[in-house]
Amino acid sequence: MSIDQTPFVDETPPTRLPRHDLSAEQAVLGAVMMSPRALDDVVGQLRTADFYRPAHRIIYDTILRLSREDEPYDAVAVGSALVNAGDLPRVGGASYLHTLVADFPVAAQASYYAKIVRREARMRTLAEVGQRLAQMGLEGNSENVDAYLEEAHRQLVSHEETTADPPLIGEALLEFLDELENGTAEEAKIPAPYKDLDNLLDGFRPGQLIVIGARPSVGKSVVATDIARAAAIKHRAPVFFASLEMSRMELTKRIVAAEAQIGQHLLHKDRMTPESWERITKIMDRVSGAPMALDASPHVTLTSIRASLRRMQRRTDVEPPRMLVVDYLQLMGSTSKAENRQVQVSELSRGLKLIAKEFSIPVIMLSQLNRNPEQRQDKKPAVSDLRESGALEQDADIVILLHREDVYDKETPRAGEMEIIVGKNRNGPTATIHAAFQGHYSRVVDMAPDS
Repeated sequence: MSIDQTPFVDETPPTRLPRHDLSAEQAVLGAVMMSPRALDDVVGQLRTADFYRPAHRIIYDTILRLSREDEPYDAVAVGSALVNAGDLPRVGGASYLHTLVADFPVAAQASYYAKIVRREARMRTLAEVGQRLAQMGLEGNSENVDAYLEEAHRQLVSHEETTADPPLIGEALLEFLDELENGTAEEAKIPAPYKDLDNLLDGFRPGQLIVIGARPSVGKSVVATDIARAAAIKHRAPVFFASLEMSRMELTKRIVAAEAQIGQHLLHKDRMTPESWERITKIMDRVSGAPMALDASPHVTLTSIRASLRRMQRRTDVEPPRMLVVDYLQLMGSTSKAENRQVQVSELSRGLKLIAKEFSIPVIMLSQLNRNPEQRQDKKPAVSDLRESGALEQDADIVILLHREDVYDKETPRAGEMEIIVGKNRNGPTATIHAAFQGHYSRVVDMAPDS
């Protein structure tokens, strides 16, 4: 009987410590306790949690507290504060504090070492979130996948939120004057499809959340499609249209009807005429080449929208999105654990506002109104009628309300007219714009004299 002489090889991967740089952490703390100016360079970059070693977190937190209280935070003062808090033994005693000052007197380089500490902290966060995602993927409930992804994004984004020094007014003024002189701000805005509305709002601008509210069947989706159509087809601005109410075919049908000026009821195989086919042929090139992405998935969430926008940004064959349209908010899925629908809607509204800022695009969000307008004599809506959440009014930069008298009175002399009521305009005046509602063409057109 032979004995296997093959040496034993332990194939268990060695346990790896999370990413960190203790020397850089020590250099930062030593520099800060050596020079008060060093803290000014560091505090905008580092949070307490960015330090890997617990003792360093305690020391840094103590320094920040002493600074807030306008007390000195040299090694002696920090040691005294740690004694009073009962934390001195936990950080290695007074000798360790003095070692930091003696061995790492690099006050002028504090910012450099703070960047190293911050970089390693970010790498640890990536690893931690990745591990949690892996565990969720293996053990989690598949019905909660959107919630898992949203939570992962929230953790990554929250870790990136630091208190970097804000620009001084002089810097901001120079940027503003540069935009004013070169017209870069004008290039970034997207004109509204109706002339009087565009003059009032001065276009839709990056970072804005624009809420369009109306009662059912008044024309929210028609106006949203007009805005998307004008942006993508007329101005060639890439648009991402998330429709929870219409299918992709229905949305395409509306765009064709509006562009070709063919009644929607005639866009049927048995009703098409040679003239209709000719009209469609004329619009084919400009519509088919329009940079508009249509997402008609019934499961649209903030996570899926954000992921789609990122994918569009990464692609080299298409331009990054310059506008997002969501039709409409109350149909949107929420990954929130809150049972109260009002809280969920508030979180969705806030999420869309953050997307507007994150991607620097205007976000057009449609919303239902409650029944209050129907209790009024003139049936006209108000901003306070936005359904389920006052947060919509708070988060929105612009609130547009739609009203048509012929929805309530078929015999009104103002049949076919739509009132576009700008009830909130953070950067300008409010007013009521009058336009013509052409429902059969699925569009609204200007009533301005020179339009």
